[in-house]
Amino acid sequence: MQIKYYTLNEAMDIMSEYSKQNGIDNTEVLRWIVVKTLRLKRDQFNYIKQIDGQKLEDMKCAVKRYSCGESLSKIFGYIEFYGHYFDVTENVFDPRLSTEALVTTILEQDKNWLNQAEIMDLCTGSGCVAITLAKELNKSVDALDISPIAIEIAKKNAEKLNAKINFFEFDLNNDWQSVFNKKYDIIVSNPPYWNAEKILNNVEVTRNNPLIAFDGGEDGLKYIKIIIDNSLQFLNENGMLFLEVDPDQIETITSLLKNKGYKDINIAKDHRGIDRVIYATKK
Repeated sequence: MQIKYYTLNEAMDIMSEYSKQNGIDNTEVLRWIVVKTLRLKRDQFNYIKQIDGQKLEDMKCAVKRYSCGESLSKIFGYIEFYGHYFDVTENVFDPRLSTEALVTTILEQDKNWLNQAEIMDLCTGSGCVAITLAKELNKSVDALDISPIAIEIAKKNAEKLNAKINFFEFDLNNDWQSVFNKKYDIIVSNPPYWNAEKILNNVEVTRNNPLIAFDGGEDGLKYIKIIIDNSLQFLNENGMLFLEVDPDQIETITSLLKNKGYKDINIAKDHRGIDRVIYATKK
C-alpha cells in the first residue's frame, strides 16, 4: 500500500479544518499535537518537511480526544515547557507556551545579578517556572503553592529534572510572615487572573485544568493585588516582581504597582506578540 505524504502546510490546513469541525480553533494546540505525534521538540516544528498519512490520522485522533475534554498532557503523557518535559495531572495547570515569556523575561536581566539572586515562585503548580529557572541558572529556587497535591507533582518534576527546589505549602490569603523567613531579589508568579466571564468564555482551556488555577475573583485581580501588596516587604533593595497577567489588566496593574511605590514598570510580550508579563523594581 502506497503511503501518501503531505507538506507541513498541507497537513496544517487539514488539521485546522478538522479541528474547527470539532470546535477547536487554537493554532498553539495544533502545533503541539503535530510535534508530539512526531516525537519532536516544539522548536523543531518549522523544520518539518512532510508528514505521512498515518501520522496525520494520529494527529486527527489527538484533536478528537482533545475536543472531547482530554488534556494534551493526558493524551501524550507529558507537557513540554522551555525544552523540558513536565508530568502533569488534572490537579495542576498545564504549562502554557505563553508562560515561557515569564521565564525569558527574567533570564534577560543582568547575568551577574541573576547569578546571586534569591528567587521565589508563587503559585508554582507543576513547578515549571521554578524548575526552569533553577535549571537555567544552576541554583536553588523557592516555590510555593496552596495545593499539597500540586506540590507533590512539582516535587516529582524537580526530582526527575534534577532541579534544586525548596517547596512550601501556603495560601496567599494568609499572613506571609508565617512562611517567608527571608527576602528575595526576584518574586515571580503566574497567579490565577481570570474573572467568571473569562472562565465561562474559555471552556476549551478550563475544562482540562483545576478551576483554582484560573479563578482570580470578581475582577480577576484578587491574587495579583495580594501579591503586589505583600511583595515589597519581602523583596531586597532593587528586587524585582514579575507577573504573568491578562493583557486587558495591564493598565490597572500598572496603576497598582505605581501606587504601591514600584519603579521601572515594564511590559514583555509572549510568543504571539501579546502583552503577557509585567515587571517592576522595588524602590
